[in-house]
Amino acid sequence: MTLLQCIQGLIDNISVTDKQEENIKASLSNLEGHLLDKDNGLHILRTFTNGSYDRDTIIRPLNDVDVFAVLDYDKWKDEYGNLPNPQSVLTKFRNYLNDQNDYKDKVKQDRPCVTVQLSDKDFDVLPSFAQLGGGYLIPNYDLESWTFSYPEQLTNNLDDIHKKRGYKVKPTIMSVKYWNRENNKLIPSYHIEEVAINIFQLNDFKNFEQSIRLWFNNAETYLDSSKFKSNDEYTKAINKVRRVKDKLNDALKKYEDNKEDEAIQIWKDIFGKEFPTVSDDEAKNFSKSLSEGNLKISPSGALSTTVGTAISASKGYFGDISKA
Repeated sequence: MTLLQCIQGLIDNISVTDKQEENIKASLSNLEGHLLDKDNGLHILRTFTNGSYDRDTIIRPLNDVDVFAVLDYDKWKDEYGNLPNPQSVLTKFRNYLNDQNDYKDKVKQDRPCVTVQLSDKDFDVLPSFAQLGGGYLIPNYDLESWTFSYPEQLTNNLDDIHKKRGYKVKPTIMSVKYWNRENNKLIPSYHIEEVAINIFQLNDFKNFEQSIRLWFNNAETYLDSSKFKSNDEYTKAINKVRRVKDKLNDALKKYEDNKEDEAIQIWKDIFGKEFPTVSDDEAKNFSKSLSEGNLKISPSGALSTTVGTAISASKGYFGDISKA
């Protein structure tokens, strides 16, 4: 496999399948049915999905699907026109959903939302109030006040830049999100998208190797410390991004020096288990070569039947693939 084929393989491995998409839609329809029940006392006018799911940047294994629940301001305000504190609203949401047979003991509060934890995915339900000037009031992290959010604007901006750059921005974001998930989710998911929008407004690219490298080469300029839970997390994120930037630039040099196997190994070290390095046919050939004592390993760790140090003969190195 070439480096570009390996990167495409990563994107394929973390993309949501059609079956998973159907499953999300079914679960979402059920959840919205409960939320929009006129007798639940939550006074929800409408719901809409947002976040990674709505913007087509969600990755598997499935994690959070964001659901905005837009509340009736007149039903929630007090006699002076003030809204209740977010914690009291979230408590009502949590108690109601936890009382439903579908979600019994599967609901928890996860700042600043209520999370419904199903066996294969989570739904984050976010109470909100639509504002006349645009945007929504949502719970602040302190759970004592409300803050402004403009989720639909981010969706529109991302759609625009995705189209402008040949429909390759969203898979690029998915790759970065996967790396971020494997590194303790240091960067807020939506902020990865914001950074990508800023970078790709100014920078074009030809393929995913270039686009992913562009993100890491430029991210430090656009990462906003105020978007992180603490300055310590911001600093950790910056340091990790710098290390990946250096590795990807080193991989580019290897690639340009006709050392593609070494470049692939660097990418593998960065992205881990979902980054493929061999195709099924190659795996079969390697398994056969291993059993015959002809498999070698290069200094970079790449397998080969021609170059490198010989590996002792063994049976079944690639498991069932050798029998396929």
